Amino acid sequence: MRQIRDVVKTLTSDARILALWLVMALIVPNLALNITENYNGVMKLVNLALPLGIYLILISLWKRIGVTTILFLPIMLLGAFQLVLLYLYGESIIAVDMFLNVVTTTMSEATELLSNLLIAIFAVVLLYLPLLIWAGIAVFQHIFLPAGFRKGMRLWGIGLALAGLLMSAVNICMDASESFTREIFPVNVVDNMFVARSRYHKTRLYPETSQGFSYGSHPTRPDNGEREIYLYVIGETSRAINWELAGYDRPTNPRLKAIKNLVFFNKAISESNTTHKSVPMLMSFACAENFDSINCYKSIITAMKEAGFYTRFYSNQAPNGSFIQFFGEEADDVNYTDYSAIPHPCDGELVPMVRKALADTIHRKQFIVLHTYGAHFLYNDRYPADRAYFQPDCITDATPAARQVLINAYDNAVRYTDEILATIINDLDATGAKCAMLYSADHGEDIYDDERERFLHASPIPTYYQLHVAMFTWLSDAMAQEHPQFLRSMKANADRCVSPQKSMFNTAIHLAGVSTPRLIPTRSVASRDYAYEKPRYLTDLNVAVPLMESGLKNADKEILSKMIGL
Repeated sequence: MRQIRDVVKTLTSDARILALWLVMALIVPNLALNITENYNGVMKLVNLALPLGIYLILISLWKRIGVTTILFLPIMLLGAFQLVLLYLYGESIIAVDMFLNVVTTTMSEATELLSNLLIAIFAVVLLYLPLLIWAGIAVFQHIFLPAGFRKGMRLWGIGLALAGLLMSAVNICMDASESFTREIFPVNVVDNMFVARSRYHKTRLYPETSQGFSYGSHPTRPDNGEREIYLYVIGETSRAINWELAGYDRPTNPRLKAIKNLVFFNKAISESNTTHKSVPMLMSFACAENFDSINCYKSIITAMKEAGFYTRFYSNQAPNGSFIQFFGEEADDVNYTDYSAIPHPCDGELVPMVRKALADTIHRKQFIVLHTYGAHFLYNDRYPADRAYFQPDCITDATPAARQVLINAYDNAVRYTDEILATIINDLDATGAKCAMLYSADHGEDIYDDERERFLHASPIPTYYQLHVAMFTWLSDAMAQEHPQFLRSMKANADRCVSPQKSMFNTAIHLAGVSTPRLIPTRSVASRDYAYEKPRYLTDLNVAVPLMESGLKNADKEILSKMIGL
C-alpha cells in the first residue's frame, strides 16, 4: 500500500504528466469528430494538428500547470458536451439548435434525458474530473512545469500549428466550400455558440420587434349568429409510422379511425426536427423560407383575433421564454397546466379547459390552440398508468436492446393522444356548432429503428423518422354540410405531400372564412387549388434547403422515396 502511495505521489508531483494528460484530454473531441464526420483526409489532419499545436503553445506559456489546466475548463466543458452529443446522435458538432435547446428545455425534460445518458456522462466525467482534481493538487502544492519541457512543447506547438495552417490553406484551394470556422473544433462550436446567443437575444426582443405587426385580417362570411369553433392542436414528437391511421399494424388509433369527416394526411413532412423552430412555424405563416424574419411576425392567434374570434391558448408544456410562449400569450385566454401540482401532467389535463371553453356561449366565435406533450420522451410519463395497453412499457434505460419496451411506451402515448383528441372531437360535435379541428405534430422521433441506432430528435442531421409526422383535419357535420367542398378537397389532398408548417396556418384561415394578405390559398389542404410544393428543410443555420439536400443519409432518402414518393 505504501508503495502505491509513493507511486501516486510521484506521478501527481510530475507536472509533465499532468501537461500531457491535459493535451490528450483536450484533443479527444477532435479525434472523435475525425471518426464521425465526413472530413476529407487533409481536413482530418488539420483538425488534429492546428488545435493540438495551439494547445501546446498555450500550455507552454505558464509554468503553473495547475492554474493552466483550470483555465482550460471552458474548453473541457465544450468537449464534454460534444462527446455526449456524439454518443447520442453519432455525428455532428454541437449545433446552434443544441445551445438553444439548453435554454428552452425545462428542468423536467432535461432530467428525463440526462438519466438516459449516464454512460456517456460517466465517460466524460472520468476523462475530465480527475484531471481537474489533479490540477487543484498542483495549485496547492505549487507544482511547476520545467522550463526545458515548456520550451519543447512550444516548439512542437509552433510546428504543428504552422503545419495545420498550411494544410488548411491547401484544403481551401482544393475545395473553396470548406470553411475554417465550420470544421475545426472548438472554433466551430464557439462560432455556433455566438450565433445561438444572437438568436436568443432576438427572441427576447420579440415583444418590441413585433409590436406594430398586423395581419389586416377580417371575416369574409356574413355573421348569421351561429357558433363557430376552430381547434388548432399542436402535437409533440408524434411520428406518422406509429399511427394506425397511417397504416401501422398496431391499434394506436382505435377511436379516431371511427370518427366521421376525419382526413389523415399520409405524406406530412415537417420542415424542422426541433420544437423551438417547428412549433412557431406551425403557429404562424412563417416557414423554412422566411423563418429568419419570425421575430417581426405575430401568430395565427392575432390573425383570428383581428377577424373577430375570441382566442384561447392552452398548453401542457411549461412556458420557456421562446416564440411559443410569446405567440400563445397573444390569446385572450391563456392557461398552462399546473406543474407544481402534478410533476408530469398528461394531456388529459387539457380536456377540462376545452370543455369550459365550449360551455362559453357568450363568445360565439372561438379559436382555441392546444399545445400538447404528445409522445415526448420519457414516453411512459405521457399517459396514466391504467392506459398502458402495450406491455411491458416500464422504461429503465434507453438502449437498442430495450427498443421493444420503448416502442410499447411510445405506442401507448400515441394511443392516449388518440383518446384525448377523439374525446375533444366528440365534445365539439356535441355543441352542434360549425367546428373544425386541425392537428399536426411538430416533428417525429428516432427509436433505434435501424442499424444506425439513432434515438430521440433534434439531431443536427435529420432522419426520415424525425420528419414524417402525423397530421389530420376534422369537420363537424354542421361544417361539412355547409361547406361540402372543404371535405371533398381534404380527401382529394390526403395522399399528396404536405408541409404542416405551410399548410396548417393557411388551412385554418381558409376554413374560418378569414381574409388576410398573408393567406396563400394554394397551401390550404381544404382548397381544390392546393398545390404540391417540394419539401424544404430548415437547417441549423436557418437556411431553407430542398429536403433531399439536408444531409439525409441514403437510408432515409430510400424510405422517403418509397413511402412519400420523393
